[in-house]
Amino acid sequence: MTATPIAHPTPATSQPQQAWAVQRDEQRGVVFITRQTSQTPEPQLWRDQLTRSMRQLGAAIVGAKRLATDGNIASMGEFIIHPKGFHHLGKSLPATTYRFPEEVDAIAAGVLAVDTKAFDSVDNQSLLTGNLGALALCLAIREQGGRSLCIPSVVVTDSPGITPTEQESQAFNQRFGFDWLIADLDKIADRYAGSPMLWNARFFGTAMPFEKYDQRPAVHWHNYAKVDIYRQRADHFAKLISQHCPTKGRALDLGCGDGLFTHLASLQNLNAIGLDLEPQAIEQAKAQTSQQTYPGPPPTFLLGKPGPLPFDDKHFDLVFMLDVIEHLPNPVSVLSETMRVLKPAGKLMISTPAWQYGGSSDPTYHVTEYTAEELTRQVNAVGKNFALQTTNLGKIGGVYRDLILIAQRTG
Repeated sequence: MTATPIAHPTPATSQPQQAWAVQRDEQRGVVFITRQTSQTPEPQLWRDQLTRSMRQLGAAIVGAKRLATDGNIASMGEFIIHPKGFHHLGKSLPATTYRFPEEVDAIAAGVLAVDTKAFDSVDNQSLLTGNLGALALCLAIREQGGRSLCIPSVVVTDSPGITPTEQESQAFNQRFGFDWLIADLDKIADRYAGSPMLWNARFFGTAMPFEKYDQRPAVHWHNYAKVDIYRQRADHFAKLISQHCPTKGRALDLGCGDGLFTHLASLQNLNAIGLDLEPQAIEQAKAQTSQQTYPGPPPTFLLGKPGPLPFDDKHFDLVFMLDVIEHLPNPVSVLSETMRVLKPAGKLMISTPAWQYGGSSDPTYHVTEYTAEELTRQVNAVGKNFALQTTNLGKIGGVYRDLILIAQRTG
């Protein structure tokens, strides 16, 4: 089914146009919601398709695949309660990429069919206002056990982004108890324990133990010694660390693993501390560095449990997280702590493998992977509380496909 534009009436007054058109269909038992910027197919067809899918798949909410004006995917539904925070599934991929329904946290725009009983079970009038209205409605219904699906058999064209006002964002956050853009998953797990809000087993189920350093001891040291392309990449990171931290400055290698990059930072005459939550990793880091010679203080390694970092506010000139954020079940909490311990003008350096559709650089140990836009948005959103903003974003091509982000704290 292809999307064909339809005209929307121009308001006769100077009042701002409502974000959503709502039509109740008692015969179908469905409420149809349309974003006013959406360009839809023939109404009867998409309403029939969404209703049929709702009944067949047992969902309370069904939305359409959305395309941007460039013909690529704007969204195949939205995730909010996710390690990456709010993001559009499949954004910028070719239009034909998704061919099966996808379960998501919510549908942010386009067209939606909502089961009437589910719609009436929540405070729909107060929820369905402003640019975050559809997100809020979907989450309220999800909280009561209703599922949200995005289907590819109905396609609409709609602007990819949503730009709520500060007042709309605050109203959403007060209603659900978390920031819609950067949800802290630990706080959500506490608030909604036992609730259908924690539906996504990938992020709220119990993971297997992290056995990487049992299975591949000192793997980074081994690769540095034996694999030329890995050594070149590691040396590039070491050069960046040196460039963004003053000589003899304090640097924190957060998620240091077996300590290779803490070692390389110490070779640059930095006062480097490596912290990791895996005891085997810290043991290997200490063993690998114990016989090394450094121009300044040798690296220090600490075992750190999830939670607040054991450092004072504004303590470090540089915090670097190399191949770490993709392993974190709750990056927002960790990012907040890294920014807290940065000095004014201190810098945060992150490397992570770029997201690729249908694959992962390490499906065993990676929780999720980021696009450049997703990584920048999350860092900047958390950084608002610390006067921190991204200053540089780059990529390393080839086998590693790294994103490299540098952000600086100004206050």
